[in-house]
Amino acid sequence: MLTRIAKGDKRKVSDLIYLALSRGFEYMYDETVLHIEKVDSDYTDEEKKQIAKNKKLEATKGWNDLTYEEQKDRGYDYICKVMSNYPSQNDFMPKFAESLERNVTEGLA
Repeated sequence: MLTRIAKGDKRKVSDLIYLALSRGFEYMYDETVLHIEKVDSDYTDEEKKQIAKNKKLEATKGWNDLTYEEQKDRGYDYICKVMSNYPSQNDFMPKFAESLERNVTEGLA
């Protein structure tokens, strides 16, 4: 059936699957919250620098006795360890779905 659908849409089966996956992920997780642990490549260079800075700050004497505001004043900035599709947390799912779609559509124009 997939072959027939792809043929009817004038696509390769693999392209059809990528497009279906991209839309499927986007819609499947539209209303379902998902959190996945970040791996090293998910962090920006800026976030990696901040994580290193945070570790140094956390190692200073009396760090845990400071309030969060005092910690922030000294340069601490929390870096989230998970990616989420929750809108207020920089939803990664639309970008992921777009990247899947680009696998098919790049070079077609």
